[in-house]
Amino acid sequence: MNPKTNIRKALTDSLQKRKPLIGVATGSGFSAKQAVAGGADLLLVLHASLFRNAGVSSLGSLLPFANSNEMVMQVGTREVLPHAGEVPVVFGVCATDPTIHRPVLIDQIMGAGFQGVNNFPSVGLIDGTVGAMLEEEGFGFQQEVDFLAECAQRGLFTIGFVFTEEQARAMAKANVDVICAHFGWTIGGGTGIKHGMSIPEAVDLANRIFRAAKEINPEALHMVYGGPIVSPEHASHFYLETSAVGVIGGSTFERIPTEERIKGVIGEFKRVGVLAEENRYLKKELMKKMRFDEIVGQSRAMQEIYEIISKVAGKNVNVLVQGESGTGKELIVRSIHYNSDRYKHAFIKVNCASLPEQLLESELFGHEKGSFTGAIQQRIGRFELAHQGTLFLDEIGEMSLVTQAKLLRAIQYREFERVGGNKTIKVDTRIVCATNRDLWKAVQEGRFREDLFYRLNVISIQTIPLRELKEDIPLMVSHFLKKINEKFQGDVSGVTAPALDALLAYDWPGNVRELEHVLERAAVLCEEDRIGIADLPAYIQQAAPVTGEAVGEGDFADKPLQSVEKEWILETLRKHAWNRTKTAEALGFTRRTLFNKMKKYGIEPIPK
Repeated sequence: MNPKTNIRKALTDSLQKRKPLIGVATGSGFSAKQAVAGGADLLLVLHASLFRNAGVSSLGSLLPFANSNEMVMQVGTREVLPHAGEVPVVFGVCATDPTIHRPVLIDQIMGAGFQGVNNFPSVGLIDGTVGAMLEEEGFGFQQEVDFLAECAQRGLFTIGFVFTEEQARAMAKANVDVICAHFGWTIGGGTGIKHGMSIPEAVDLANRIFRAAKEINPEALHMVYGGPIVSPEHASHFYLETSAVGVIGGSTFERIPTEERIKGVIGEFKRVGVLAEENRYLKKELMKKMRFDEIVGQSRAMQEIYEIISKVAGKNVNVLVQGESGTGKELIVRSIHYNSDRYKHAFIKVNCASLPEQLLESELFGHEKGSFTGAIQQRIGRFELAHQGTLFLDEIGEMSLVTQAKLLRAIQYREFERVGGNKTIKVDTRIVCATNRDLWKAVQEGRFREDLFYRLNVISIQTIPLRELKEDIPLMVSHFLKKINEKFQGDVSGVTAPALDALLAYDWPGNVRELEHVLERAAVLCEEDRIGIADLPAYIQQAAPVTGEAVGEGDFADKPLQSVEKEWILETLRKHAWNRTKTAEALGFTRRTLFNKMKKYGIEPIPK
C-alpha cells in the first residue's frame, strides 16, 4: 500500500472507535515525542512551528526568512521523523517556492520519509494588496492546489488548508484526503493574537466550507484548525455543530500550554514565602469585586451611592439603608461588609419581618436550654455569630417595641444575655439595617424608638427607584443578560430597539428585581439571539410609546432612545479604554453590531 492508503485506513479505524482525529503541528523533537505519547494521529511539520519554538509569533512564518522548504526539511528529518514512530508525518510545503521544480521537491519529500503533504505556509493568510499581487504574479492559492493534486497522484496523503468555499471546491477537485477549515491564527497566549473569529462565526464558516467541498468530493475527511479552538470543549462543539471529525492544532497543543506552564512554575518559585499574604489579599480583592460589581449603574445618582459606600465601608459605624422593595438594599449592605476590614469574618442576616417577637429575640440573642417550651438545647444567637463581623437586620421597621429596647441595649453597651440566661456576653458586631418603610415617620407615630433610630441611622443611604434611573437600564439589561446566559447556558446577545424602548418607558413598580425577572422570562421564551418586544410581558409592551403605524424596528429611528443608546455605548467604550471587543461583550453585542452602531452614531474608533 502507498502512504495515502495506509493513513486513510488508520484514520478510518480510529473514527470507527468513536475517537476524533488529532493532528499536531510541531517544530521540535521534544514536542513530537510528547504528541505521539499523547495519542496524536498525525504530525505536521510546519514553518510556523519553528517560530513558535523560537518564542515568537507564528505570524513570522509569512515573512521572507530563509527558505521555508529547506527549514521544514531540516527540522523534519532531524527532529520529528526520528521521534514519530508509527505516526505519519506530514510535510508543510511552500508550494510557491520558485527555487525548485515541483517534481524534484516531491521526490525529496518522499525520499526523506514524509508520508504526507499540506499547504503551509499558505497565501490564504495574506489578504489585501499583497494577496492580490501574489495572485496576479502566479504565486497564489492555485499553486497550492496544483501541488497537492500532484502529491495525491504520487500516493502521498494530502491535507488542504482552506479559508473560503471557493478554495474548498478547488481542493476537493484536487482529490485531497482532508479538507481543513483554517480559521486564521490561534487566539490566546502571550505571543498569539488577542482577538479573532468567534466560535459561532467559525462554526458558520466551517459548515459553508464543508458543504462546498462535499458537493465535489464526498470522500474527503473534514477537520478544523486555529482561530478560537484552544480547548477540548471548543473542539467538541465543532464535532456537534459541523461535519468535522477532528482538529489540527499548533499553538493550541504546543505554544499556549508551554507558555502557561512555564509562567506558572516560575511564578510559584518566585512567590514562595509570600503566598499566604498574597492569598489573603487576593481573597479580599475578590470578595470586593464579587460584591461591588453586582451594583450596576453609571448615572449621577448611582455614582453618589458608590461614593458613600466607599467612604463608610471602612468606618466602624452603623448604617441604615432605606428604599423601595427591589432596589438592591441587600447588595449595598453586602458591599459595605465585603469592602470593610470585617470582610473575613461572618456576614449574618436576620429578616425581622419573618419571625414572631419571641422567636426573633431568640434568633438575635440566642437562648439557654429549657428557657421556654421547645428550647431543648442551648442556641447561639446571631449577634454572637456575627462577632467581629457584620449583622444585617433586614426589614428593621417590623420589629416590636419590646425587642427594639433589647436591641438598643445590645448596640449601646455591646453586650446582652441569652434568653433564659444570666451570663453577660460581650460582642464586637457592626450593625447594618435596611427597611422599605419611612422609619422617621414610624418614630413620629410612636411605632419605632427614637433613640434606637439615631443609633442605627449614623449613616443613611437612600436607594433610588428604577423609574428614576432610566438611563441605567441599558447597562442593567446587559448585566442581567450575562447572568441569565450563564444560568441557563444561553446565548441571548441583547434586546432589540423596540424592546429596549418598552423597557425604558415602563415605570417598574418592582424595581431592579422586577427587571431581572422580566429579562429572565424573556430570555427563556426568546427564539432569536436578541429579545424582541414580543418576548416581553403584555403590560410592558403596552408601555411602549407607539407613533404612526404598527411598531417595527424602523419606527424608532428618530426617537430619544437613540441618544440614550449612543451615550450608553460611549460610556461603555470609555469604561473599557476604547477596547471594542471588551465593550461589545459588556454591551451584549457582537463586534460587528458594535462597529455598525458606532458608524451609525458617528462615534470615532479613537476618541478625539
